Amino acid sequence: MSGILKEDILDALYRANFEKITSYILDICELVVKDYEQKQLKLPNNENQIRSIMLEEYLKKQKSTYGMLDYRFDLEVPENYAGNGQHNGRVDIRILLKSDFEKEEAYYIIECKRIDGTSDLNKKYVKDGVARFVAQKYSSYYGRNIMLGFVVKKIDVATNARLIEGIQNADSDIHMHGDFELVKRVGVTQSYKCMYQIQSGAVELCHIFSDYSSIME
Repeated sequence: MSGILKEDILDALYRANFEKITSYILDICELVVKDYEQKQLKLPNNENQIRSIMLEEYLKKQKSTYGMLDYRFDLEVPENYAGNGQHNGRVDIRILLKSDFEKEEAYYIIECKRIDGTSDLNKKYVKDGVARFVAQKYSSYYGRNIMLGFVVKKIDVATNARLIEGIQNADSDIHMHGDFELVKRVGVTQSYKCMYQIQSGAVELCHIFSDYSSIME
């Protein structure tokens, strides 16, 4: 098998895995809203708490129902060892594939951020989220990762996605530039694809925005 053909097959496999993961996240985002509305519960307006509730009470517990038993979801994992006992950061959620468990560097990353329509949180989404992938503070073994925006206030999500796109494209670093392409709308959740040219080649980020405003404290 030629090297090019093998690379094409691997890329197709990686893309299929990534699409399965992103579809699962969209379904879980919808499930969280449905579940909390039915039970008349409220989520704390705190990024880390929302992330941990979603991970521990849904992403991990629903794997069998959604056919995700070959994927492992880990909370707050140190990322990119810099030496002298220090790491470059901690990722919100790491996703490991059963087929690649033996490869220490092989995983996907979900970086979570709150969104409320303000320029402050939109800028943090870019500067403290997207930029970590573009600057390779976070690794991208498969060439694809996920940004997950918890929308905590009732806003026009699509309009706000364009505002975020504008912020990143106004950055002086051209590596931050890219166009948001709508991939899917499911209930209160939307996903976009954006390609970024980085030092090692390119990385694709899936931007998922889920409207949690109806279940926020």
